[in-house]
Amino acid sequence: MAPAGGAAVIARIDRQGGQAVAEALLALGGLGALWVLGSALGRLQDLALQTEFAGRHLAFVVAQEAPRDVRERTQAYFFQPERHRWRNHDGSALLPDQPGRFSTEVRQAAGQLPEQAQPGGTAEPARMLRGELLPAYPGLVAGRVSVRPDLAPVAKLGGWRAEARLSSRFAILADAGHARDDGDVQARIARAPRAWSDAARRTEQAGRALSAMSRVDRPWGRPPPQFDWLSAWKGLLPADLAGDAR
Repeated sequence: MAPAGGAAVIARIDRQGGQAVAEALLALGGLGALWVLGSALGRLQDLALQTEFAGRHLAFVVAQEAPRDVRERTQAYFFQPERHRWRNHDGSALLPDQPGRFSTEVRQAAGQLPEQAQPGGTAEPARMLRGELLPAYPGLVAGRVSVRPDLAPVAKLGGWRAEARLSSRFAILADAGHARDDGDVQARIARAPRAWSDAARRTEQAGRALSAMSRVDRPWGRPPPQFDWLSAWKGLLPADLAGDAR
């Protein structure tokens, strides 16, 4: 017959063994939940980054005054299921192809920029140059790209209710008077009295008055003076910028 003390020790060991199994099961369950939640957070972060890229793209096409159909292709460019496999732990789509899951918004902001926010501020030379070179009065265009991922499977696993919306917002200048091309730039400069044309006209008059002296330079084969100082720059780029482009 085993001593009474030995039986008590065996019983205590049996109880501790059962407790260890329960603790191991709890620890494994916690680790599994952390793994599921951590992977879901990583996919959600990737979706948020893609939403930010989509917002920047939309701001770019709005600044270019691209057609409406180009704006509407934002979803196809950045959220195609074939390119991104955002899935929940149960295999369901994190961003289902359902109405209301993706939306874009572009609107003209109310009012225009105040005088102190205009290029150059309120200083008189800047106001004069704005009036001659930037005929439009800048306002603001605001926009947003929003996605609403489906977090229901993860929320159900965690025992809570979840509703998330990811968005990327932007606000850019509109009607800022930017030129269409080189020809538009040169035409604006040529029409600007105080910024260019008054000084250019006086300089041209003085130069033409001295054109009679061109006969003196004829033996050296020098070309006659040119008074078209704008069109010669069409299509040219400063050397430092050309180096960056390469």
